[in-house]
Amino acid sequence: ILEDLECHLNSQGAENIYEPTKKVEANVFEDIELRVIMNISEIISCHCFFREVQACKPGKPYFRISEKLGVIECVSESYPQPSVKWTFCKAQNGEIDGIQKVQYELYQSELFETYIWCCAANDLGRECSSLFTIDLSQRPAAPSAELFLKIGEPLLIRCRAAYQNYKFRINLSSENKEAQQKHRFEGLEYQTDRSAIRIQYMFTSAARKGDSGRYTCSSTAHPNQTALVTVLEKGFINITDSKEDFEIGDEEFCFEVNFTAYPPVKCVWLFSQRTFPCRQSYSEDGRSISSKFCNHHHRSGIYIFYAENDDTVMTKKFTLYVRRKPEVTMQLLFKQIYCIADSYPASSWVWRNCPDLNSSNCTEEIKEGIQNFLPERRSLGSWISSSILDVKETARTFSVECCASNLVGSSCRKSFINMSGTVSSLPDNAALYVFAGFIFLLITFVCVLICHKYNKQFRYESQLQMIQVTGPLDNEYIYVDFREYEYDLKWEFPRENLEFGQVLGSGAFGKVVNATAYGISKAGDSVQVAVKMLKEKSDTSEKDALMSELKMMTHIGSHENIVNLLGACTVSGPIYLIFEYCCYGDLLNYLRSKREKFHWTLTDIFKQHNFSFYHNICSDQNSSQNINMTSGPNGIALCSKEDEMKCASRQMDEEEDFNVLTFEDLLCFACQVAKGMEFLESKSCIHRDLAARNILVTHGKVMKICDFGLARDVVNDSNYIVRGNVRLPVKWMAPESLFEGMYTLKSDVWSYGILLWEIFSLGVNPYPGIQVDANFYKLIKSGFKMDRPYYATRHIYYVMQSCWALDSRRRPTFSQLVSSLACQLVEAEGAVSKHRKKKSFILGGPYRLQSVFSFCGGTGCPGKQWSP
Repeated sequence: ILEDLECHLNSQGAENIYEPTKKVEANVFEDIELRVIMNISEIISCHCFFREVQACKPGKPYFRISEKLGVIECVSESYPQPSVKWTFCKAQNGEIDGIQKVQYELYQSELFETYIWCCAANDLGRECSSLFTIDLSQRPAAPSAELFLKIGEPLLIRCRAAYQNYKFRINLSSENKEAQQKHRFEGLEYQTDRSAIRIQYMFTSAARKGDSGRYTCSSTAHPNQTALVTVLEKGFINITDSKEDFEIGDEEFCFEVNFTAYPPVKCVWLFSQRTFPCRQSYSEDGRSISSKFCNHHHRSGIYIFYAENDDTVMTKKFTLYVRRKPEVTMQLLFKQIYCIADSYPASSWVWRNCPDLNSSNCTEEIKEGIQNFLPERRSLGSWISSSILDVKETARTFSVECCASNLVGSSCRKSFINMSGTVSSLPDNAALYVFAGFIFLLITFVCVLICHKYNKQFRYESQLQMIQVTGPLDNEYIYVDFREYEYDLKWEFPRENLEFGQVLGSGAFGKVVNATAYGISKAGDSVQVAVKMLKEKSDTSEKDALMSELKMMTHIGSHENIVNLLGACTVSGPIYLIFEYCCYGDLLNYLRSKREKFHWTLTDIFKQHNFSFYHNICSDQNSSQNINMTSGPNGIALCSKEDEMKCASRQMDEEEDFNVLTFEDLLCFACQVAKGMEFLESKSCIHRDLAARNILVTHGKVMKICDFGLARDVVNDSNYIVRGNVRLPVKWMAPESLFEGMYTLKSDVWSYGILLWEIFSLGVNPYPGIQVDANFYKLIKSGFKMDRPYYATRHIYYVMQSCWALDSRRRPTFSQLVSSLACQLVEAEGAVSKHRKKKSFILGGPYRLQSVFSFCGGTGCPGKQWSP
C-alpha cells in the first residue's frame, strides 16, 4: 500500500535521523516493504535500522511488593498499552523501550480478599493472573498448589486464613532455610461478625534456583496446606499426548490442544501456509491451558499448532479427513465405459441396466464385463476409484448406470449408449464429426502425454533418497515420501537476514548462491553460507520436491563429512535452503589444481625447502605460545611433548597454507568421504550420484558430501549421458543401476570405487580414452575394471576392485571401507615416522600421527593394535 508515513527529521548529534509519525502494523508472517525516497543535492551515505517493538497482547501480569510497605503492584507489559484492572486499584503509567508498562497498586484494605486477580487488556487480547495464595479456610481442589518461576523473577506467596475469632496465629514457612530469610509482612482484619482474617506474605524481588521447594501455610486453628514452588533455569512447553488423526463428516468439530507452559506462550494455528489466531483458555485450577481451532471449514489436510515462549518452541500436527460422498464422471471410449469417483473414503461400484435414459428405475444389476481397479490416494481426504464396463454387442442401443457408494452416500451417472459410436441420440450425418472429433482428441492426448513425459524427464528430484522398506531380494526399495512429513518450524530463518553474493552453480531447475547469514549461529555473528533455491518460473512439483528435500535433510541430521543444513526460508516468499559454505569448491577441481603441488610425503616438501618450513612452525609456535623447547639428537629444536598436539594442529594449518598435497592427504580424503557415506548408510540414505564433483572441500581439508541436484547443468556437462529419456552419470554407475534402473546402498559403493580412482589419479576422468557407446556397456557387463591409477598403492587398488564386484552382495559396506582406509592411513603415517627417525628428524612425531589419524576418522585396524 503506497502510503506516506510522513517522516520528520530528528537530529541526534552528528547524525540526522528521520522518524515516521505514522505506525505500520502487520500480521504474523506478513511481508511488508518500506521504501525511502530522498531528494538530495550531494552524495551522502545512509543506512536503515529498526527498533523491534512487536505489537502483542499483554504479557501475563506479575506481582511484586512496592517500596511502600504493604502495597502490592501488578505489572503487565505489551504494545499497544494495556489497561490493568482489579477491584479498587490506582494507576501509574510509564513507557520503557517502546513496551508500555502499566502497574497498579493494591492497598491494605484489598489485601485480605479471598481471590485477588489482576487482568491486563489491549486491542489484541487479555491476560489474567491470580495472586498465588494458600488459603487455609478453603480446602484445595488439588493435593497441592504449584507455582512456576524463572530465575530472577519476583516471588510473592500469600498465606490466608479466616476464623471465628482473632485468637489464632498463622505462619508461612519453607523447607529451604534460605527462603526463611525473605521479606515478610502480615496483617489482621476484623469482620463485622467478630470473625477475623489473618494474612502473611513472603516476598523476594529475584528468585533463585535455591528458592525451589515446598512452602507450608500453618495455623493454630486449621490443618496445614503445602504448595510447591519450582524456580526454572529456562521455560518449558509440555503438550499432552492426544489423538492426532481425525475423520469427520458434516458435524461440528474443533481441534483441541492441552498443554502446560511457563512462561506463557504465544501460539498460532497453521493450515495450507496460512496462519489463524490461537485463543487460550485456562483450567479452573490454572495449571493447564487449552486451545481450540474450529475454523477448518471441513477441509481435509494437515493442521499445525505452533507455540513458543521466550525459551522454547513446540509444535503438534493434526491430520483431518473429511468424509464426503462420491463425485462420479462417466466416459465412453470404443467398447468400454469408464466411471471415475472422487470421494473419501474410497468408493465401491455397482452397474445397472436402465429401461431408458430418463428412467429412474435402473434395477437390473450388471454382473459380467466389469473391471474394478484398486483405489488410488490422490491427496489427503481424496481417493480415486475407477471401474470399467466392457460393452457387449447384443444390443445396438441401451442405457447403463454406474453408482459409486461409500459410508457417506452414493452418486450415479447414466448414459445412453449407441453402438454405432455415439452417446445419446445424434443425427445420422453427425457420426463423421464425432469420429473426427475423437481423432482430434486422441492426437491432443498423445501430444500432452509426450510433453508430460518430456517434462517428467527433467523434473527436479533430489539425488539423496531415503529407503523406507526393503523387499525380499534386498534390492527392491520403496523410498520415503517426505511430502507427507511436516516441516519443523524451528529451522525457519528470517529471509531478511540473508545478504546474497555471487552464484556458485546453476542448472535447469535452480541455483546455489553464496550469501552472508546474520545471526544464524548466534546473535551478532555473520556466517558465509550457500543458499539453494529454485529458478523464478518454477512449478508446484518442483517446489514440492525442494520442500521434500528440506524435510529429508532435517530428518537425516548433521555430520562433519556432509554439507549440513543450517536453516531455511519457507514463509512469505520463495523457498531457500541454507547450507554450509565450503570455501575451496568441489574436490574434482581441487585435485586438478594441486597436480603440480603433489608430494608423496611431507619430508619431500621439507627437503625441497631446506627444512625451513618445520623450523618456522616451531619457532613461531614458541614465540607466540611460549612453548618449552628441548634439544634433539643433532641439536634440532623439538616441541615439548605437552605441546606436540598443538604443534601438530598448527602444522596441518600451515600445510594447507603452504598449498601442498601429499599421499596421506589423498588417503585422508578417501577416509572422510567413506565416513560421510557411512553416516548416510546408517540413515538408509542412497546418494545416486557419488563423484568427486559432488564432494566439497573446506578449511582444514575437510571433505563434505553434497547434493548439487537442481544446480547441476546436466545438459552441458559431458559426464551426464543421454540414456533412454534421461541424462545419467554413466561412468560412475553400478551395473544394476545402469541396466536395471535399481539404486541400492551397494550401488553407492560402486560409485565410491570410481571416486577413489578419481582421487588417486588427481582428478582424471574415469575410463580414460573409452567412449560411452555400445562397446562401453559390453565392457561393464563383462566385468571390465580400470587399471590402477598412478598415485594408488596396491592396497588402495584392491579396495577399488572390491567396490567394483559385479555381484553387489560381495561389495564392502562403508563401515568396512572406513576401517580399511583408516588402517592404511596408520601404516602410511608409520612408514613416514620411521623414515624421519632414520634422518634424526622428528616432525610432530607420533602425536601428529595420532592427530591426523583421529581427524580422518580412524578407529584402528581390524585385528591390529596400534599405539604411538
